[in-house]
Amino acid sequence: MVETKKTEVRFTTSDPKNMLHKYLVNNVKKTWTEDFVDEDTGEVVSIERSDILFTRGTVITQDVLAEIRFHLQAGDITEVEVSNQQRVAFELKNTSLLSYMAQVVVGDKKIKLLLHATNVQSAIDILKDYIELNFKHAFEVIMVKKFDVSIILVDTLKKLEKDDAAIAYLKGEMSGEDYAEQLSIDKDSDESQPEGRKFYQIDTKILAGEAEFEQSFIVNTFNVDRGMMIINEWLKKKEEEQERNSIAAGHTYEKRDLQASIEQVKVIPVSHFIPREFSMAYID
Repeated sequence: MVETKKTEVRFTTSDPKNMLHKYLVNNVKKTWTEDFVDEDTGEVVSIERSDILFTRGTVITQDVLAEIRFHLQAGDITEVEVSNQQRVAFELKNTSLLSYMAQVVVGDKKIKLLLHATNVQSAIDILKDYIELNFKHAFEVIMVKKFDVSIILVDTLKKLEKDDAAIAYLKGEMSGEDYAEQLSIDKDSDESQPEGRKFYQIDTKILAGEAEFEQSFIVNTFNVDRGMMIINEWLKKKEEEQERNSIAAGHTYEKRDLQASIEQVKVIPVSHFIPREFSMAYID
């Protein structure tokens, strides 16, 4: 018989005879409280201490059972959770938002999205939530994977002006087809038309005084020049934030003049970005 979660039997017990030949579900800890006097205030402070008596997945043999019985009688523990299956591995818990790329079939179209999540399962939950709210057809999540670039910036400009579009076209940063489409958007003033924005992966070298480091960004904008402007503005704001936080904490901070230059650029085949604020709701 194949063992899976579907066939696992777990229960919590304080009766030793129900534990024999089972496996511990979690680490079994002995906990106690120690009091000490704070030398500065003279107040008594209580600290909780703990020791691991048995590790997760331990098989309860006669010898282990005798030790468990001793700790039960001593009051070190009151009960243990046991299982008919030995499960030793455990999933690492992440609480930071990471970047993910997802592919979803919505109706008869495949779309790719970027989003932040703490893990793959959370990414799927966020995707479902967002798509249910923002699309009108049946959908299927067909791919979710980690994405290497963690900083994703979105241009807040709603529409590229004609002069900016012309400059981008002359520099070769916008195709003739995209330029013609942008002129049509300006002419018709139809906000439902495509905005002409793309997702650029911009690999940069950042100068900070005599030091330098490399950093990659994803920027959803109209052209590379605007992308670099957005990146440098973001760097400036981050540096100002670091300065404020340092001063608030009572430290001195020498603000750096950060300047980013392009190392490499490519367009990412993505059509949507789920706002970071949306993903923040899924952090426990």
